[in-house]
Amino acid sequence: MECNSLNNTNENVVLSKAMDMDMRESFLRYRGSRMKNDDPDFLAMKEYILSPRCTEDIGKLLRREYDFEPPHHYRVPKNFSNRKRDVYSFKGDMRHLFKLINYSMRDYDCRLTKGLYSFRASVTAKDFLLKLRNFENVGDYYIVKADVSNYVGSIVPELIIPRLEKLWPDDTALLDLMKFILLRRECIERDGSVVKCEPGGLGGIPLSNYFMNVYLMELDEYFEPRSPLYCRYSDDLIIFASSREEAEEYIAFFHKVLREKKLGANPDKTCLIEPGGDVEILGFTLSNGRMGISDHAKRKIMRKIRICARKLIRMKRYEGISDEEAARKMVYCCNLMFFGGDGGNEMTWSRWLFPVINDASSLVELDRYTQDAIRYVITGTMADKRYRIGYQQLKDLGYRSLVHAYYHFEHDKA
Repeated sequence: MECNSLNNTNENVVLSKAMDMDMRESFLRYRGSRMKNDDPDFLAMKEYILSPRCTEDIGKLLRREYDFEPPHHYRVPKNFSNRKRDVYSFKGDMRHLFKLINYSMRDYDCRLTKGLYSFRASVTAKDFLLKLRNFENVGDYYIVKADVSNYVGSIVPELIIPRLEKLWPDDTALLDLMKFILLRRECIERDGSVVKCEPGGLGGIPLSNYFMNVYLMELDEYFEPRSPLYCRYSDDLIIFASSREEAEEYIAFFHKVLREKKLGANPDKTCLIEPGGDVEILGFTLSNGRMGISDHAKRKIMRKIRICARKLIRMKRYEGISDEEAARKMVYCCNLMFFGGDGGNEMTWSRWLFPVINDASSLVELDRYTQDAIRYVITGTMADKRYRIGYQQLKDLGYRSLVHAYYHFEHDKA
């Protein structure tokens, strides 16, 4: 992957790339691989990105003509919590344009730090998890698990801008645009009014992930060369230490940097794990050297299955679809969640998990839950009579076992 050096030539690197039609077509291919080609949102994006309007809007940004409206502000519930979080989004053409700009920054991914695995083009969380799975004598180390509270909403623009200036001395157009977004401090509420918003990284806009990667790069620069194994995924840190003294030094440095950045640690997710102890890492559970799926990840997928089952029960009741039709829809829904479509997309749930885990017990639990959900859709009850629907009937409907697929996947890799 190309990575231009920091040469202080004041070239407008990223926006010039976004202006190039080859880059735009590459962006559309990337987005098209993750969206249905007949999706109205994708069609609107494609129409705009290939249009002269897009060229004109990039030209305005190059001339520092920032006449686009502020992002819209929403309060949305957090998973498994009564709390809400602030989300921002641009509307109309600007939403598509900022996604294109964000994509055009991919060639400069190497300007970010080692040990950082979030929202990157060159490395992913799976790279760290595979490294962790193959890490020798993993049970001999202390593990510091650290998390930042309300991270993106607590980013201080004046404190991140100096780091952005160091990262982008050769791209003043991009740098000025990021400064404008961070310092504007206006948003549009649901009623259409423009109000002052709290300083922060504007979580939800395309550039917010980049801001989260950049704001705590100081931690990566300190921990990555010192720790036997280190990972930061946005606001979530895993730091291995050879001794308790070393681990406590790491914790002290973590809190020192957070104070300097005006951030706070999440006390429920910041802890020191003794050697051999159980720890949840990026949706997985590490226990005695065995990698399985975390309880949080299981709850999320079970919730999706439950929502789908209840929807189909309502369709049976109010739309008159048959038991078999409802069951086939349920099986299709579950197979799509776990295995993706016929294209075998790399981002499917199973393809993400199977290479990492070496403990299939969580898959057994998910198989049972999925089978019961299909039986519930057919029978309308969770009573014992649902078991009149045998396993072979589920297979005849197209049901695929996660456990079977996992061992088949491992066999193919061997």
